[in-house]
Amino acid sequence: MIRCEYFDKADSKNETDLNQTVGQIVLQPNHSLSWRALKYFLAFMMLVSFGIAITFVFFGYWLVLPFTGLEMAFLSYCLWRCLRRTSLQEVIVFSADEIRLETGIDGPDRTEVWERFFTKIHINQAIHPWYRKSVALVHRGDRFEIGSFLTTVEQDELIESLHRMVRHADAAMVPGR
Repeated sequence: MIRCEYFDKADSKNETDLNQTVGQIVLQPNHSLSWRALKYFLAFMMLVSFGIAITFVFFGYWLVLPFTGLEMAFLSYCLWRCLRRTSLQEVIVFSADEIRLETGIDGPDRTEVWERFFTKIHINQAIHPWYRKSVALVHRGDRFEIGSFLTTVEQDELIESLHRMVRHADAAMVPGR
């Protein structure tokens, strides 16, 4: 998912701020399952599995119970890992002078701040239709791929959004606007 926001000078409270934010692009992977739905699904699966396991315990097959516990623990861990991975978020904030890239899950785990005029957008085209292209921000040799979790259509939208944001930041640099 790509969300693009533009900020106007009129919205700013401090007109003398030279490093005024002109916009931001928020990138998130497709998030098909919420944390609440995960809890309900795990509760349902545990209810069914432990119900069957307790039935087997009454017939004397007590060894089923610990394996059911291990199975449910493994299922919970795997689903938690998948949902945590899809909770990743990348925020690219553009200002007249710099680009700030924040990545993280609950909050910004990693923040990179680069000078805007020395930052380039590199697009590596796919060598085959089965492969995907990559979009990266490069600043003086440091390369950081953005939107690696996006689909091909979303990557094209990201490229267009980046170009529009750069034009918007360039327009913010022109005095008198």
